[in-house]
Amino acid sequence: MRRRELLGSIAAASFGTAALDPIARIFETHETPPARVGLADVQAIERATELYMSMDLARHGDVAAAMARGALRWATSLLKGSMEPAVRERLRSAMGLLADRLGWSTFDAGSSPRAVQLLTFALDAAAKGPDRDLRAHIMLDLSTVLTDMGRPADGVEVLRMALGDERISSAEQANLHAVAARHCAAAGDGEAGLRHVQQAEAALERETAALSPPWARQITFSPGHHDSALGLALFALGDNVRARERLTAAVESLDPGRTRTGLRCLARLAVLDLKAGDHEGGVERVRYVARTASDVQSARITADIKMMMESVKRFGLQEQVADLT
Repeated sequence: MRRRELLGSIAAASFGTAALDPIARIFETHETPPARVGLADVQAIERATELYMSMDLARHGDVAAAMARGALRWATSLLKGSMEPAVRERLRSAMGLLADRLGWSTFDAGSSPRAVQLLTFALDAAAKGPDRDLRAHIMLDLSTVLTDMGRPADGVEVLRMALGDERISSAEQANLHAVAARHCAAAGDGEAGLRHVQQAEAALERETAALSPPWARQITFSPGHHDSALGLALFALGDNVRARERLTAAVESLDPGRTRTGLRCLARLAVLDLKAGDHEGGVERVRYVARTASDVQSARITADIKMMMESVKRFGLQEQVADLT
């Protein structure tokens, strides 16, 4: 029953019709918004979102999260004001993106149930705006959280809902298929996962229908993003040769600000080195990942390091990394 209720609320949010009273109350404010909301008010929320996305959330993200919550409270209060339909749509998209980034950071901090609430709130807001890629990307993030909670079949189901929208760009379609491939691997369906890899690669060969908005240029359209998504999927599917190619390409082209994505790729390359018999190179990479991740606050990176260290143990190389904590 809980599963049906959750998927039902996500489906409703994807159309902007979810009942979000509990999570919406988080962003209630007693401040008085302007009676008439103009474009300048919405642009202030957009600038707050840009600032939040520019911060290094991999390290000490508590202050950034507090700022994001404050901006969302103010944005929610603006909805009570009078505004042109186009301004309201733009406000919804700004709220959706900011709530998505806050929800994703909440998940990365290890609080999955709270992340589901925030991401469902984000999805409901984005669905009322014009950005179809944003709507799809929030569903992708929701699917990842569900899979991490041990529900990969639900994660794939959410992605199927997202892929049903033909208005999303080919780049975001590729992103959805790559993540679906990883979820299929988690669900034990390797054949379906490889089909999603093929569909992701086919989508990347198509022209993107529209120019990407700034948020997408920082995420989906950023250098190395699709290589990392496909590399993670192929690693999970056990296709070590192609995984190495994609992960290596990702590491070579990722922006310096993609700290956590880069570490996730490097951790898997370390495991692949060990599996290939390059124990010296693998241990060197393990040490580099551990050093770089020492001050990174991320539940995903913590899990990746545990996976990496288990591989070290499996090959009897514990003494070579005995000084790592």
